[in-house]
Amino acid sequence: MPDVLLSNDDVTVLGPPNTVEVLVDIGPTGTRGSKVFVGSGEPNNLTSSGTIFGQSLILNDLYINTSPGTNYAYMYQYVSEPGGNTWIEILAVNPTLYSKLHTTTYVDGQASITIPISNIVTVTGSPLTASNFAVQYSISHTHAVASTVTIPALVAPGTNLVLNFKAAEYHPESGASDWIDLNEEVITHLFISVVEADEES
Repeated sequence: MPDVLLSNDDVTVLGPPNTVEVLVDIGPTGTRGSKVFVGSGEPNNLTSSGTIFGQSLILNDLYINTSPGTNYAYMYQYVSEPGGNTWIEILAVNPTLYSKLHTTTYVDGQASITIPISNIVTVTGSPLTASNFAVQYSISHTHAVASTVTIPALVAPGTNLVLNFKAAEYHPESGASDWIDLNEEVITHLFISVVEADEES
């Protein structure tokens, strides 16, 4: 027969308290997440002693360059490398800046398109000039079309980009000449990007 270890006629069952209080405002502040900085120029030239624009950096912070040129609209990430913390390029945020089909009316072979610069790019650094815009275009037509485009100097404060076109269509049925000035409404396919201006221009 086994030994008796505990003998008690009373059994007490305890339940949970009527109120449970949870405190959520106690504890140290955690490390902030990644932050996105936006500025004009290459971020390594703007960073000093682990700060940019007066704010402390942590690894994996991001930066977007808004300065026209080779690295316009590139995103950088702040990373640790053997030589120390640095910014590296990770992607082009907006490689295609402006692409649109414009209805264009030609009179005596000439037409003009005016585009607000704010529709193409927002620049917070150096002001843009006409040389900062690379324009590619084509004109939709049933005949072959020869054309040129010129960009006059931007008028201060440089709110609009003006494109002046001259065009002629190849029209062998015209009689006197195979080429005649364009005199009609056509569709112009536009692709505009912001580039670094040639120092000699």
